[in-house]
Amino acid sequence: MGAFSSPALYDGTVYVGNDGQHASNLHAIDPTTGTIKWKFRVPNQIFSTPAVSDGAVYFHVRDDHVYALKTADGSLLWKTPAPSPQSWISVYQDLTKSSPAVDRERVYVGINADLVALDRTTGTVLWKAPTGRKVDSSPLVVGATVYVGSDDKSFYAFEAATGAKLWSYKTGGRISSPPTFGEGLILIGSNDGALYAFEEAAR
Repeated sequence: MGAFSSPALYDGTVYVGNDGQHASNLHAIDPTTGTIKWKFRVPNQIFSTPAVSDGAVYFHVRDDHVYALKTADGSLLWKTPAPSPQSWISVYQDLTKSSPAVDRERVYVGINADLVALDRTTGTVLWKAPTGRKVDSSPLVVGATVYVGSDDKSFYAFEAATGAKLWSYKTGGRISSPPTFGEGLILIGSNDGALYAFEEAAR
């Protein structure tokens, strides 16, 4: 048993998943004492970093299900089946590790070769935006645009409300790292060894 999930700190609680052999848990931990406040059991490994906002924690499980829990007690708000169903064998051969990003209305996460937007309240799939290959990169939402990288070596910008592709840029290697934003620039690293900077377009 280990931990590949990075912790998220929100309102005095640390949220982190573990990598169990047969089942895993999302833990809510007191950062001062290390006491486990609650834990929620799932049937597969948690590689993603949880996203926490407005009393809910969202996380992506290795079998491509997405969960939303109440931060107060770990009770289930919703669980979304994988938007692109796979066989048991393909699930274990080609796993995405994308962590969710959240805005006021939607949860965004890479599943298989798509960037998927879920309704934040119900977990309903709102749209799927295809890329050329697996999406391990975690998305970034800035304003009305969501950015993500793909194993097809491209960096994408999609309209957050509809999933319409705004633009893409081809790099020399697959992109599995998450983008970041600062000083008006979107930054992303590629496996070609380069760091790319894109100017955010006001929308």
